[in-house]
This record gives sequence, structure tokens and C-alpha cells, in this order.
Amino acid sequence: MAPLVRLGLWGAGISVFLDQVGPMLSDAQFTWGERRIMGLVALLTIGGFGLGGWVAGRLMKAAAELIDLLIDGADAAWRTADLIELRMIPTLGRIANALEASPPASQGNNTSDPRLSAIRKAITDCRWEEAEHLIEALARDRQTASEASALGDELGRARDRMIETHRQELEAGRAANDPDRVIDARDALTLHLRGERLVDLDRQLVRWLVNLLQGWARSGRRAHEVAQLATRVAETFGDTAEGASLRTALPNLRRKAGLCPRCARPFQGSAEACPRCVDQGSTGAPLFPTSAGSSVPKEPT
Repeated sequence: MAPLVRLGLWGAGISVFLDQVGPMLSDAQFTWGERRIMGLVALLTIGGFGLGGWVAGRLMKAAAELIDLLIDGADAAWRTADLIELRMIPTLGRIANALEASPPASQGNNTSDPRLSAIRKAITDCRWEEAEHLIEALARDRQTASEASALGDELGRARDRMIETHRQELEAGRAANDPDRVIDARDALTLHLRGERLVDLDRQLVRWLVNLLQGWARSGRRAHEVAQLATRVAETFGDTAEGASLRTALPNLRRKAGLCPRCARPFQGSAEACPRCVDQGSTGAPLFPTSAGSSVPKEPT
């Protein structure tokens, strides 16, 4: 339709031109001014309508190309959907059925090698060192190196989950001001943590426990409970500065609680220790050394 639009507008321009100069053409006697007016009118009408026809033709051609492009896109989308529905989906279904029918090769290897089952059982039973040794032995075999790497990752994830469980238990004990629960969780973590991580954990916990003991002593807590907790803290964290200071103060705490300063058995008297500990003094050193005037140690600054 673009060429027809061009010709139509150009013809309309000629018609307008003739309509405007019709009175001048009636006598066919053109002066110099009339000829110039007619030329100007012809330029404006015929030229303007011709230019408008050309622009309109270009716009119609561009619109036609855009419509063709949209039609091609819709046709391509329909063909793609038809291809997926008729070809790809049935093919994927056949592949899935084939994979389900045949077990993976790795599973077959796992069932044939008893070492893999032993490693997984050790991981399940939280026997970490045994699992590590078995994985190291498995890694030395080139045929099972990939399985050893996968089992090493599985062991790491299992240990991380166990560590996180004990940490949550420890934090719950701290929130409830339950020192026995905190120490039990710490003892469980010693099976999984090594080196600097365990040292940092002990440093934080012993400070918290010493502060708790100081609070118990100031609040008038039963001296027997204070001495019992101090004994457990000194035994558990004896390699820390706070634990060593608490071990020095422990005999005095036991004496205040009515216990023997050495063996923590009930004892009332002015002697240095109960008769049993005095009788055994010649055969062995006391369990904890006494220190006059000791009290619950203050947290070092």
C-alpha cells in the first residue's frame, strides 16, 4: 500500500494546486507576478503533498516490517513450545526411567567395599578418630580416592553438626546460670575441638565460672555448693591461670563449708585435715595445698 499512498497524496497535491490557481487559468493571460504565484503555489502544494506521501509510505513500510517481525516471533514461540511438548518432554521421561532402572555405579562400589560401610558406621557412632584413620587408609587406594574425599567431607559436616549442638547446649546453660550444664557441654566439646579453639573456649568459660562463684559467695549461697562448684572448676580448668588460683583457694572454701580441705569429706575441727588425711599424710602429698586467708580468686585484669 505504500506506493499507492504516495501516488494518492501526490495526486491530491495536484488537485489542490489546480483548485487554487483555477481563476488564473480561466483567461490564459499570465502576467509576470501570476506566473511566480503559480510556481510558488505548485511548490507548496505539489511538493508538500509529494513529501508527505513519501514519509507516509516509509512509515507504512516500517509498520509492515514490524508486523512481520511480531508474526515471526509468535510463530517461533509456537514452534518452540510444540518442540518441547512433543520431543523434549518424552525424551526426558525416557532418560529418567532409564536412570531409575539402573543403580549408579558408585552405589555398586559402596556395597562391594566393606570399608565404606565401616567408615559410615563410625561417623554415625561419633567415633571420629577411627573414622579419620579409616578414611586415610581408604585415600591411599587410588581406586577409592574419590570415595575417601566424599567421606572426609561427610565426616567434617557430621563433626560440625555435633559441635554446633554442644555449643547450643553450652549457651543454654550459660543463659540459665547452670554451671554443671556448661561444664558438661564443654567436656563434650573437648572430643571435637583441638588447639587454639579449645584454649579460647576454656579461657572464656573459666572467667564466666569464676564470676559466677564470686556472685554466689557475695549472695550468701550455701558454702557447700560454692565449694563443690569450685572443686569441679579447679579440676576441669586446672591448666588455666584462673583454675590454678581457684585451686589455691579451694582448701579455705572447703573449710568454710565444713569439709576436709584435702578430701572434701565432712569434717569439723581445728586440725589441718580430717584424721584419715592426717594418717595418709606420710604416704602421699595432699590433694590441694592449703593457703591461709585464701578466698575466691578475683578475675585477673
